[in-house]
Amino acid sequence: MSCKVVMVTSFKGGVGKSTVAANMALRLAFGGKRTMLVDCDFRMRCLDIILGVEEQIVYDAGDVLLKKALLEKAVIVDRRDKNLLFLPAPFNWQGGIDSRAFSEMLDEAKEKYSLDYIILDTPGSSGEEFEAAALSCDMAYIVATHSFPSIRAAECTGRELEDMGVVDKRLVINMFDTTGKDSNKKPSVVDIIDKTYLKLVGIIPNDPSIVLMQDRGEMIDTVKECNIAKAFNNICKRTEGKNVPLFTGFKKVNRRKLLNN
Repeated sequence: MSCKVVMVTSFKGGVGKSTVAANMALRLAFGGKRTMLVDCDFRMRCLDIILGVEEQIVYDAGDVLLKKALLEKAVIVDRRDKNLLFLPAPFNWQGGIDSRAFSEMLDEAKEKYSLDYIILDTPGSSGEEFEAAALSCDMAYIVATHSFPSIRAAECTGRELEDMGVVDKRLVINMFDTTGKDSNKKPSVVDIIDKTYLKLVGIIPNDPSIVLMQDRGEMIDTVKECNIAKAFNNICKRTEGKNVPLFTGFKKVNRRKLLNN
């Protein structure tokens, strides 16, 4: 199959875009898909911390764009699976970003590494990084949580992408409370879909341990039987075009209640 470029985005910070992008990429790699994860936050990169590779970075995407380094010098092979490749962002980038050069860099990566997927992790705002990613992607996954500001941001992000010609846009609901507590005080799954005007691709449960895991450079490979790992598995299967019902594989979850509240 040809390489599919998926942009993970939202105009709201703190919704877990980088967590979603990193674990999606890892799960696709575990499934045998040659996957490159690209950090598009050129001013405050963080994917290297999530992946636990901050000490391995010598060159980055900025060096490649400026022709200061070859692509293969900047790409890092993940220790968990050789199918996962990582292209780090520069830190505190002061220059502009040429969208055409960015697209050409991705095209080089597709060919050189025989990629099945490229996952683009964008910063929590519009700007040059967002524009470059949008002009290069085949589809966009817009991340929102239960919070009303994040829902509004998801709607605005979707509209901006629509104006830029990105037709295939999906909603990822992150940090979802699967306990059902205080459900009358929070927007339901249907409410979030209705307010964002987006098609749902997946729901990721809230799990406080994920923050501690990321600080240690750990990801879903260390919690394979937990609901959060099952959620990423489901999202990746849907990304590949498979029909997977919501909450498939989740333990101790009342699917009907969560969908109807």
